[in-house]
Amino acid sequence: MLSVLQTTSANARSWPGAISAAFLAAAILLAPAARAGEREPGDPEVVGELNRIAGYLNGIKTFQSRFIQVNPDGSAWQGDLYVERPGKFRFEYDAPIPHLLIANGLWFFHVDKALGETNVIPLIGTPAHFLVRDDISFRNGLTVTRYQETSGIIEISVVKKDDEELGEVTLTFSDRPLELRKWAVRDVQDNLTQVTLQNTRYGVRLSPKLFRFVEQREGGPAE
Repeated sequence: MLSVLQTTSANARSWPGAISAAFLAAAILLAPAARAGEREPGDPEVVGELNRIAGYLNGIKTFQSRFIQVNPDGSAWQGDLYVERPGKFRFEYDAPIPHLLIANGLWFFHVDKALGETNVIPLIGTPAHFLVRDDISFRNGLTVTRYQETSGIIEISVVKKDDEELGEVTLTFSDRPLELRKWAVRDVQDNLTQVTLQNTRYGVRLSPKLFRFVEQREGGPAE
């Protein structure tokens, strides 16, 4: 969920990404001491927590939220987010931001209303796929790179095992009650895009039209 997942015209490689083996080796050698509350992802208690959080995410079928997106350059965009699992979401930005992001279950559409252009990539090739796939799990196809729990806030960072070029996604939850509050995506240039949710409503009825891509007609709006 990018730009919110940082989508650009070329392909999914513009998404947060590409961590080479050499970079990882250097990161291990130069890594600072673990931050307070950080725990090993393989710790049995952490594995239990990851299973609990996956169960929570799998229990979410629909939600609607306001969001604030902070971009790598420090600019902040706002808008409305609609999600229907599995596979569907819509990011609608407030004017004057001309972007619209739609996932219809199979494809991810990035619409630039100002230019009248649309870029399309498979949803499975985006970091957004993790949050809207049918069965969310921190084990299947993912590597948990960091787990941190401090003062009722849980942060989990993951990369895709077979495609680390998609980059690292960090999910932030409040605990007791457990709720998704934020996610962040870091790309190969170390650019960070953060999305914070506000006034989230779960289990809402959403119109199928929200997730339907309609070709933008010349001189007309994109739906």
